Amino acid sequence: MMNRKAFIRTFGCQMNKNDSDIILSLLAAEGIAIVDDPDACDIFVVNTCSVREHAERRALGYIAALKTWRQSGDRLLAVVGCMAQRRHQELVTRFPHADLILGPDSYRGIGSDIRTIFANRTRIIRTGFFTETYPGIYRASPAVADFVSITRGCGNYCSYCVVPYVRGPLRSRSPEDIRREVESLVRSGTRDITLLGQNVNEYRHGETGFAELLSAVAHTAGLFRLRFLTSHPKDFEDSIIDTVAAHPNICPWFHLPLQSGSDRILGLMNRRYTVRDYRRRIQAIRSRLPDATVTTDIIVGFPTETEVEYRETIAFVEDLQFDDAYTYRYSSRAGTAAEQYEPLPEDCIARRLRELIAVQNRITGEHMSRMVGRDYELLFEKKARNGTLGRTRGNVAVLVEAELVPGSIANARIREIRGRTPVGIVTPRGGGEEGQWR
Repeated sequence: MMNRKAFIRTFGCQMNKNDSDIILSLLAAEGIAIVDDPDACDIFVVNTCSVREHAERRALGYIAALKTWRQSGDRLLAVVGCMAQRRHQELVTRFPHADLILGPDSYRGIGSDIRTIFANRTRIIRTGFFTETYPGIYRASPAVADFVSITRGCGNYCSYCVVPYVRGPLRSRSPEDIRREVESLVRSGTRDITLLGQNVNEYRHGETGFAELLSAVAHTAGLFRLRFLTSHPKDFEDSIIDTVAAHPNICPWFHLPLQSGSDRILGLMNRRYTVRDYRRRIQAIRSRLPDATVTTDIIVGFPTETEVEYRETIAFVEDLQFDDAYTYRYSSRAGTAAEQYEPLPEDCIARRLRELIAVQNRITGEHMSRMVGRDYELLFEKKARNGTLGRTRGNVAVLVEAELVPGSIANARIREIRGRTPVGIVTPRGGGEEGQWR
């Protein structure tokens, strides 16, 4: 297949993007060229997401539109990922132009599948759950910042979430395998790595828990910054905070999804912590690391959520003062426990989401305004229209209106906040009031 060219379109979360990197590595190992132009390929891979209905609708429309492309030559269309796992029977009948349908645990044989399809013009559908963690696939990356998956799947069964049904049970990669991938990325020039999992706190391989893994990876030679995503409050322990504090290259950024400020709704969600538990986690972080950045996820409009319970969430957000939040409207997913509940009216959900976004935008704006006049260490990641984008240790993207080399490091003094983006100028190291953690 030396003359074949592949393009991949990815929908959904960072885990899906990480899976796309695995797929591209497997294709490249087969001698398939990877291209950035969809018009230049003869293998088109669509990596799908099922976490929210909107993501599925977008992917379905995209796949439908590829019918003409597929019929315009000796080409192959692959539909992979979470939606391929969840709705594979529908995809088979709805999209006869899809040649290959693979669930998230079935990528390792993708090269053989492609050879078989081109040779025999057959269709292949593989969506089984196994024990796959894709060991031995050590990527090189041109990116300054990249992600390394440390677990696959999830066994928490939050009542609104489809992930356990499409990605299978939790499996942890071996520490040695993770470190080899980190080392490969660092050798290729990556300087900022995020350890990735549906719940990194549940990582366990033999005697190694997440805090031990985090410490071991932090010792990787040449690794400038290390982060992790996502933590579950029910498993978040003080040992993680201590590990972050003990290693200068582990960034003090904690993403700890709240989901709701109501204990009753948290119970219906099967989150297995209370608002009081969550508050204690945040207090522990800020007590040990006062300048830590704390971000969260929140869902509004969960079935049966009353106005009083929604207001409890708003009050909790006001009280905790998150640096930022990813806010979502509840999306019913077939097969989940929450599907049994009567949904709230759409206008009610939309209004609550607008209000929550407005509250969090105000809080985030207040936090960002305090950055003005302070110096921050930036790792520059990519060119922007008006300069170069760098990132603070607290995971805030900063625009510097100058041409700087991606991968370089400099201090920048924040001059203004433009929309939601701090804008700074490069300053000598050691000048100004330091804001190194934000």
